Amino acid sequence: MNMLKKCRRQRWKIGIIIVFAPLLSAQEKMEFSIQDAQNYAIEHNYDIKNARLSIKVADKQRWEVTAAGLPQIEATAQYMKYIDLPTQLIPGEAFGAPAGTLLEANFGLPHNANYGISVSQLIFSGSYLVGLRASTIYQQLSKLSAHSTEQNVRETIAQTCYLILTAEENRRVLQQSYENLQKTHTEISAMFKEGFVEETDVKQLRISLSGLENSIFTLDRQVEISYQLLKMQLGVDFQTEVALNENLTDQLKKINIESRLDREFVLAENVSFRLLKTQEKLADLNVKNEMVSFLPSFAAFAQTSQNAMRLEFNIFDGAEKWYPTTLVGVEMTWPIFSGGAKVFRMQKAKAELQQAELSRKQAEQGLQLSYNQARLGLQSAHKKFSNTQESRNLAKDIYEINLIKYKEGIVSSLDLIQSHNQYLQSESEYLNAVSEVLNAQNTLDKLLDSE
Repeated sequence: MNMLKKCRRQRWKIGIIIVFAPLLSAQEKMEFSIQDAQNYAIEHNYDIKNARLSIKVADKQRWEVTAAGLPQIEATAQYMKYIDLPTQLIPGEAFGAPAGTLLEANFGLPHNANYGISVSQLIFSGSYLVGLRASTIYQQLSKLSAHSTEQNVRETIAQTCYLILTAEENRRVLQQSYENLQKTHTEISAMFKEGFVEETDVKQLRISLSGLENSIFTLDRQVEISYQLLKMQLGVDFQTEVALNENLTDQLKKINIESRLDREFVLAENVSFRLLKTQEKLADLNVKNEMVSFLPSFAAFAQTSQNAMRLEFNIFDGAEKWYPTTLVGVEMTWPIFSGGAKVFRMQKAKAELQQAELSRKQAEQGLQLSYNQARLGLQSAHKKFSNTQESRNLAKDIYEINLIKYKEGIVSSLDLIQSHNQYLQSESEYLNAVSEVLNAQNTLDKLLDSE
């Protein structure tokens, strides 16, 4: 009876697994368009998450610097038990002892306690004022760096998706070609058995089929690795199934060369250039910080405390007396001489500022050059795409015509294989041209992005 109940429970559990397994597997599959993949990566990519944490760090650092100029309040409490009271030597003449005699005396009581509170307020510090400005600019730098990271992630996501779509389209073409050639191989094998063609014709087709099988296998591995790369860029576990719901044809419809070439490149709005300008500002503030380090700083302070001295441990006895101490004051700190270290630090900061200025000027030319190259690259890639598209169509027509002629005995198997290889080569060149256009467009979009 118990065994019967156990069997029923097991069948019940298995039934639940069978019912819900498709739902679980469906939840693990994720489908994206390229834009959806980019948007998903903006929220889940590891580099972007780190960049946003850097913004938080910069914000907390800004508040940390600000807090240094606010009132500082500190409370203290202390208890001391003298095992041996301090001993002092005093001249004996004061107490009637012979001249030259030293008397030992113990001052103080064995049990001592005190508690108090102190307040300090910075009045003026040149380094503090510069630090406030620097912390704000550093926060701006973190935000620009995060935006630059987002740009890079969008670009790499698009590149990986283009790689996947190109490989999948290439595989589709090769698979279709394989199926057509296999059909031809079957027909030619039948003709060979009837004595209409030579055995070498059959073998040549078999060699071509083997080559296609190897190419398809290689593309399958390439697509698999590319999807793993995409998962890592998306911030998705490798166990999760990911698929693109677009194809290469969809991307070709989105190509708009004219609108991109008409857009003006504004250097001051480029994120990379703005990053360098911000770094130059920080270098300039570093120089100012070294200069103001020669100035004095001022601070006000106040302190009050209560002190107890006892022969016995009775510091919590309310009847015993505590002795107060209260003081206020102003402090000036003015570094006079530090062995020349401050002078050298200032000279170093000025040299670093010059480096930042040179990097910015070099970036101005470099970014303008990159834009010109990207613009010309897009034009060149589009021209190549148009030519290879025409060549592919011509090669396909030639192959189909030769296939008909071969079946009619007009051309040799060598001509058929040659035209087939020419067609595959033109397909490969066409797909490479498509990939170049898409990547060139992606590169130009990144340079023009000023959000």
